[in-house]
Amino acid sequence: MWTRLMDLVLLVAEMSRSADRRPVELDRELSRRGYSSEEIEHAMFWITSRPEASRVTTRPNRVLSEFERMSLSTEAYDYLFRLQNLGIIDGRQFETILARAIPVGAEKVHVEDVKGIACSVIFNKDMGDVDEEAFDRFDTDGAPV
Repeated sequence: MWTRLMDLVLLVAEMSRSADRRPVELDRELSRRGYSSEEIEHAMFWITSRPEASRVTTRPNRVLSEFERMSLSTEAYDYLFRLQNLGIIDGRQFETILARAIPVGAEKVHVEDVKGIACSVIFNKDMGDVDEEAFDRFDTDGAPV
């Protein structure tokens, strides 16, 4: 459940969108937030190694059904929408995460739940040629080992 890595990937994607940010400033800001240079390098590699990383496209907004709105917290949906808007996930992955997130019980799904599901979908499905050993140092709590 590499939630620390997930947080870092999201931060790098968001910060990289700013045209006036230089890589040195990005590294400095992420280091200030507590990420090691190795973690930053892995996140940057993962983002830039994806084929769709170079394409910026506009995606239509997904409207939740009434049941989905009742089941998913606003923060969880916002997080999922940010992942798609930044190109970290595609439409199919969005639907997969949403389908896995909808609970069986009466409690709403929160952002941490969606983050964990997104981690499993993204890193298990999209690792491709990325060396998985590079990410082995992240334990299930997201803290570096």
